[in-house]
Amino acid sequence: MGVGISGPSQAETAETFRLADWEVEASIPRPPLDAVAPLAATDFGLAAFPPSPLMGEHSQPDPAIAGVPLADDEHPDTALAPPPVIPPPSAAELAAIPDDPPSLVENGQPDPAITVQRVAQALQNLLAKAGGERTALQPLATFYAERRYEPLFVQDGVLSGRGRAVLTRIGQAGDDGLDPVAFRIVLPEGARNAESVARLEIALARAVSLYAAQASAGRTDPAKLSAYFDVHPPRIETAQALGDLARSSDATATVEAFNPPHEGFRRLRAKLIEMRGERREMSDSPGIRRNALRERDLVANLERWRWLPRDLGQAHIWVNSPTYSVEVMQNGRIIHQTRAVMGRAETQTPIFSDAMSHIVFNPYWHVPHSIVRRSMLSGATRNGGYFARRGIQVVQAGRVVDASTINWGAANIGRYAFRQPPGAANALGKMKFMFPNRHAIYLHDTPSRQYFGQSYRALSNGCVRVQNPEALAEVLLNLGLPGEAWSHGRIQGLYGANERTVRFRQAVPIHLVYFTMTVDSAGSLVEYEDIYGHNARVRAVLASARS
Repeated sequence: MGVGISGPSQAETAETFRLADWEVEASIPRPPLDAVAPLAATDFGLAAFPPSPLMGEHSQPDPAIAGVPLADDEHPDTALAPPPVIPPPSAAELAAIPDDPPSLVENGQPDPAITVQRVAQALQNLLAKAGGERTALQPLATFYAERRYEPLFVQDGVLSGRGRAVLTRIGQAGDDGLDPVAFRIVLPEGARNAESVARLEIALARAVSLYAAQASAGRTDPAKLSAYFDVHPPRIETAQALGDLARSSDATATVEAFNPPHEGFRRLRAKLIEMRGERREMSDSPGIRRNALRERDLVANLERWRWLPRDLGQAHIWVNSPTYSVEVMQNGRIIHQTRAVMGRAETQTPIFSDAMSHIVFNPYWHVPHSIVRRSMLSGATRNGGYFARRGIQVVQAGRVVDASTINWGAANIGRYAFRQPPGAANALGKMKFMFPNRHAIYLHDTPSRQYFGQSYRALSNGCVRVQNPEALAEVLLNLGLPGEAWSHGRIQGLYGANERTVRFRQAVPIHLVYFTMTVDSAGSLVEYEDIYGHNARVRAVLASARS
């Protein structure tokens, strides 16, 4: 299959791509054997099939009340509200429950004696007696209390059709870039009763809750990975996940929809499945290890797709640092694309979403104090005419002052503002595209046109310089001010010596993202340099969690 970069030379060996054996094994999904229905055990030289990898051995501890990770475990610092108290059944209520009759049918066959009412009562009792796990199980307790403890996934003592569909789809979590081991549950075997079936219900509900949280918002906490990640993953909580399944007539599609709805995510997911299939056909160890490493890179990119808003906007701006590009998207297609210069490694362009609200023509460049300290103060200390020669005005109390009269070696620069007036030499060029944010990041023109011809363009102080600002402005003004027929000539009429601001009636969503892998229109995987090391950082955290 087509890939956007060339593979390693023959001189490269397995030592170049050293992965532990468990890393290679862990990335090879093991589908449940019971999904291969047309084949008999004798086809494999077996007397009987072994248990499915998705289902734990009956001898393992029952994770219905302990042992399965919760969605809350992924964010231990999240402050939880005190859970409402759900009283346990009274002594009279417990005494009124008749003894469970012996199971009429075993080995996974329906048992009409295990009625919905018995399982509901057992559910209420188990959730009320959760003990030390009461806070963790509170979202389940609240959900089931609202439906009078009617089970969602079991019927007649076994998994219902909905339960089987959910179990099968969660078992394919590896294809989503998740770890299917995290959703492992234990099915009851042998004689069953209402309590054991209620425990199965709880176990599957907890697996659904965890899957929904990880599929929608990822397995990592972006804020702990980098200060440049200013994102708020749209996590699907327990009540929404279980409620969606309760209302759905297609459980498989509902579980699938917990993942990001974006086309870019779906294409990468399909490529992951394809790559793993190709790797299973490989026989040389170096090739297997190379593919395993690329798959881990792809999974890290899938993780970052989960950080994005689920609704990107019918029309939106897409700024991807590793590709050094700005794209305007409308109805799923690119309507404008331009090269860009991004932040340097030490002054990175951050990752966040916002909304563009206006364009400033003939802008002043208000120089951040961080740039003054880092790049200008030493020159001004040596030479009093430093700021004047660079066209930088120094402003104090609203008035422009003579910078050469100030002792910059001892001055408190916080008392001054620094700005460059509009003009041909202005660092922002003829316009800047504004989406006010706490990072003071925006898109802008530049007089330094030579950098757009370079392949490596991580060269700015964090803001994004665009190669074709007039064309970008024309597209965005017609999106933000529909019906006004903005043209190239009309934009040129705004140029002059004074700032002019044009505000949008409709703000345009903008997403500053970081993807080192994309799938092009031909279905080929295209890979880009990890210029800030973000992909390696996410990949390492995911590998650590898996080990």
